[in-house]
Amino acid sequence: MLQTRSPAARIRTTQLMLAVATVAHAPIVNNGRVLIPTSTADANALNGYVYDAEISDAPKAAVAWSAMDKLYWDNTNKVITNVATSNTLIGYALEPAASGDAVTGLVAFNAFAA
Repeated sequence: MLQTRSPAARIRTTQLMLAVATVAHAPIVNNGRVLIPTSTADANALNGYVYDAEISDAPKAAVAWSAMDKLYWDNTNKVITNVATSNTLIGYALEPAASGDAVTGLVAFNAFAA
């Protein structure tokens, strides 16, 4: 399960009411930005969303990457990848990953990376 790894004082969040239901720690795309819900919530309910933090253990595509590679959210497959086509930029790899890894290592996540 996706984890936030930044010290609490460095995790940047906001509160929003979005038109979709959310599941805690399952990234969503809203208006071209990836947000990470802090709690499970119904559609149109106030919820917290992480928009800037170091994260790890997010679901990962079967691709390899190096530290400092750009990373993207593949909303169709619900995984992080280094493939830009049809995906949303979310930040940068802070650790390398092998193609066989099922989850990410440390990632510098920023909803406003682009």
